[in-house]
Amino acid sequence: MAHCPGQDMQFWKLDDIFEVECPNCKSKVEFWKDDVFRRCTKCGHKFRNPKLNLGCAEWCQYASYCLGRDVEQIKKGTVENEQHQKNG
Repeated sequence: MAHCPGQDMQFWKLDDIFEVECPNCKSKVEFWKDDVFRRCTKCGHKFRNPKLNLGCAEWCQYASYCLGRDVEQIKKGTVENEQHQKNG
């Protein structure tokens, strides 16, 4: 599905992918700026992205079409993200 430039990963900056310390075991967990939740690979603890950034989807009237999910449900944490496919 084609995304607008605001949701297209080719326009992301280096700090749009970052590591956060697991609140349970203190291991590093990689988040992408639009991940709602991630699960720690070490202890299995699932927790919310403390830096969730949906960019223009926060205000755009077409966000649910662009993202394929309801933005309000994403922000509330009632809809989980699909984890990004990582190359290599």
